[in-house]
Amino acid sequence: MKKIIVILILLQTIVCTSVLSQSKRGKVWVHGGGISYKTTFETSGIINNYLDTLYSPYFTGGNSNICDTNGNLILCSDGFNVYDSMGNYIDEGDTLVPIEYYNHYNGWNSLSQSSIFLPMDSNKYYFITPTNSAGNLCYSCHNDAMIYSVIDMNANGGAGKVVQRMIPFATNGQFRKTQMMACRHSNGKDWWLLKQAGDSNRIHKFRFTQDSVYNEGYQQFDEPVWGAWDIYGQSCFSTDGSKYASSSHGSSNGKVFLADFDRCLGVLSNPKVITMPTGSQYNPGAPSDSEKLAKGVAYSPDNNFLYVIGQFNIWQFDFADSSWFHVAGMDTTFIQFTHYDASYYGADGKLYIGNFHGTSKQMSRIDNPDVKGAGCNFCPRCFRLDSVYYYGGAGTPPCMPNYSLGADSCWPVGITQYIHEKTQLEVYPNPTSSTLYIKSSSNSKRELFNSIGQLLFTTKENEINVRKYSKGIYYIKVENSAQKVVIE
Repeated sequence: MKKIIVILILLQTIVCTSVLSQSKRGKVWVHGGGISYKTTFETSGIINNYLDTLYSPYFTGGNSNICDTNGNLILCSDGFNVYDSMGNYIDEGDTLVPIEYYNHYNGWNSLSQSSIFLPMDSNKYYFITPTNSAGNLCYSCHNDAMIYSVIDMNANGGAGKVVQRMIPFATNGQFRKTQMMACRHSNGKDWWLLKQAGDSNRIHKFRFTQDSVYNEGYQQFDEPVWGAWDIYGQSCFSTDGSKYASSSHGSSNGKVFLADFDRCLGVLSNPKVITMPTGSQYNPGAPSDSEKLAKGVAYSPDNNFLYVIGQFNIWQFDFADSSWFHVAGMDTTFIQFTHYDASYYGADGKLYIGNFHGTSKQMSRIDNPDVKGAGCNFCPRCFRLDSVYYYGGAGTPPCMPNYSLGADSCWPVGITQYIHEKTQLEVYPNPTSSTLYIKSSSNSKRELFNSIGQLLFTTKENEINVRKYSKGIYYIKVENSAQKVVIE
């Protein structure tokens, strides 16, 4: 018994240590238009420094970056290229999208959530971006592909190198340019990547592992119909990964999509659509529905509220009573106002709200996001770069998932075992519409679960008649092994 207790303590220590180290990966932000900045979140406060590059990339809109586990900046991107901590190209880091797409957007990506870094073991990183490979380049055209590059930070004496370039993992699709976010898998190692598609609310799901990328299909929902224009928009997960939200600057009329998320199975459930209120501030020369152009979303850390960022207004939605609170409108005249943009949490737990195309030297901030109403303490233009350099703008915070989210036990996956493991369990034919046959060395019960983890059927036999079940994804579990199956 003592040995078991010691092992459990050691496992808990390893997991906690890993989570603490991962939490430093978002310690530094790279952002800014024209002049680039490094913002470091220290316990003593925020430090802003100029990023001294050979030229001035635009780290706004499509920007992303990541630190090592000690909180040192190692990689940053303007959406098309990957740079080191000094803003210089890493080896093979130049032009990581098709050249026609690169040139169409003048060598940097202003479209929100159009790049992201995912860390893996052995100092390896995925760099992911949507793109267009068909030459169908226009601002209202959807992307048709998703690509990734692999970066080995052990190469070149620790300076790093892109060892795999522009690998397509989804093609011939209708992917939105914006609305892409990742969430760590419950096993604490893999990542889920969710990507909105086309005009409809189709959400594609991909799983990134240490050495492979899996296309896990998609889920289709009736609403919202996003519309063709998607130059702005944001998807987010709650800090614990249990909830998902997405909004778009398009013809969605202020609608925001919400759902629960299963980090083990990658399944969205309990969908809901809410709509931004009207009657606040907007461009007096534009149609009144322009106030509903949603650009950003963020859950409060305690999951009690959702912040919806429009270009002229910021709203707080209370899940307890479905009420809206108007957090902020324009803080200057319409002509001078730079528009709100995507929002992300800093390492200090405060919510930072970016600016349209980085044309302002300040970002606004919500200091107490877990507090209802005015107590959330909206602080207009409180994040300031005025004391650093005269030129340039604050832009938008980098696109980052919650790197500090660790492992979480859930069925049917433990921390060290994944549902696609096939060494102990075989299920066939797959897919099927009639009978599933099970081959396993174990004599334990055979269990059938639906896609949200509900137990449907248990047997000791090696076959299950599935004719009565609806089409979809299911799981067969035998002891600690499980297999995904499709009933068609």
